[in-house]
Amino acid sequence: MLMTNVTTTTTRDGAASVVAALAGSWRGRLQDAPGAVESFNLERETTERVPGQVFLFTTPAGVAAGVRLLEAADRAFVAMVGPYFDPAEGAMVVTVLEGTCEPDRLEGAFHTRRYNWRDTIRQGRFSATRVEPVSRAA
Repeated sequence: MLMTNVTTTTTRDGAASVVAALAGSWRGRLQDAPGAVESFNLERETTERVPGQVFLFTTPAGVAAGVRLLEAADRAFVAMVGPYFDPAEGAMVVTVLEGTCEPDRLEGAFHTRRYNWRDTIRQGRFSATRVEPVSRAA
């Protein structure tokens, strides 16, 4: 399982509030341009506003990848998921989420590309809502 640390090096006002607002558990969906839908979970277990926080992105298809927050300001954020192995592509990919954060809702656009390639192989919209934390008990 790949886990990536979150970096929050932006100095813009509101960045820390976006980082804090992302805390908790989120359940959402990615819908690409042709209409294919994939569900996902996004987990962040701490509300502290310091670099080094870990986000985890998972899907029912078995994808588990770290998420790195690239930029955050006001209500907006840009995050990168991965790299992770995408079974549908048969390759390592990264997905970039560009969205807004409301108290209990995330929404925006995404694009996926093969790792170390520039060409987008999938793009569309995403949305997520806050849910109760997922139990880690065995």
